[in-house]
Amino acid sequence: MTLRSAALLGALALVGFAGPASAQAYRADEIKKSVSLADLVTIVGAIGHTVIEKGPTPEVYVLGETETGFMYFLQGSACDMNNVPGCQGIMMQVRFELPPATTYETVSKANLVQAALNTSADFDEGTLVFTRYQVLDHGVTMANIRENVVVLLSLVPETFPIAAGEQ
Repeated sequence: MTLRSAALLGALALVGFAGPASAQAYRADEIKKSVSLADLVTIVGAIGHTVIEKGPTPEVYVLGETETGFMYFLQGSACDMNNVPGCQGIMMQVRFELPPATTYETVSKANLVQAALNTSADFDEGTLVFTRYQVLDHGVTMANIRENVVVLLSLVPETFPIAAGEQ
């Protein structure tokens, strides 16, 4: 189990300790060439969701939860590289316990049907993962980052049944 997986699973156990997302003020037109932990917290709050857990310094990740209890993970990547402070990429993920009917074929079909997500399965760890990755090189708006998270969250419910072998 990776450190990220352990952190996510530990965070899932802390659902009862959820608190409202709060950080700096969300400015949709703000250009970001890299993000900090505070930026990720701000994005979760701008969507109207709750931060369940945030990474301890220097880790740059948050576990967010929708109003319906759906959880997702945002993690900064390519951090403090090439003389750029902060993280120049964001890994956005939703993870599930691996459904019994998931196969390599169902995962492949999910990837063919929904190219906006990367669907993968860790059969050894028993995890089904939906990922969207955003590169921030040369800058993107906070609104664009927010919408990438919204896209991930809106596509998972229709892609899950395919990857789970339910269709």
